[in-house]
Amino acid sequence: MQQPAAPAAPPPEPGGPYVHRGTRAVQQMVEHAPATGGLALWVHHTDLPAEAESAADDSASPVHTDGIRLRYHPRFAALPLAQQTGWVAHEVLHIALRHAQRYRDLQSLLGDVDLGLFNTCADAIVNSTLSHLGWLQLPAGGARLELLLPATLGESPGVDAALLQWDVERLYRAIDDRRGGLGRGQQPDERQQPA
Repeated sequence: MQQPAAPAAPPPEPGGPYVHRGTRAVQQMVEHAPATGGLALWVHHTDLPAEAESAADDSASPVHTDGIRLRYHPRFAALPLAQQTGWVAHEVLHIALRHAQRYRDLQSLLGDVDLGLFNTCADAIVNSTLSHLGWLQLPAGGARLELLLPATLGESPGVDAALLQWDVERLYRAIDDRRGGLGRGQQPDERQQPA
């Protein structure tokens, strides 16, 4: 004799602790890449109020991280699921790779660190890591190692080789050192001489 089926669990209540604008994207990640989806389940998620949307400029990301949690702007909900998933995966990897904390560590080591350049380096690593996944759509115009390395350092390794070779600090220092003068990671006697 068969046991009667257990009643279905009620859906999470709207606005409950496990429902946020990125819920569908996290579910997509869990389904297609359980390890990455597991990281997304571990992260804290917060929906920003509508007032935050009006205060943000149009070029601001629909979701961002402070290194601990993801914060979703209201316009995030209007994106297609593949874009939502790309944004969430992108931001979750920033948290998993501790980019916010590593920026502060690099600042304490070097002093002045260009936040924009650091973010470009971190984005290139994250986007290149996720670029092979066909079930998500990465943020348009995002930096990638396969574009950044030839443009700044004249190198053209494949994506896999570049990901094995570069971490965010090393990439930042290599690119920053190429911007002329004494690189922040060099001593005066290490200054590059013109060819």
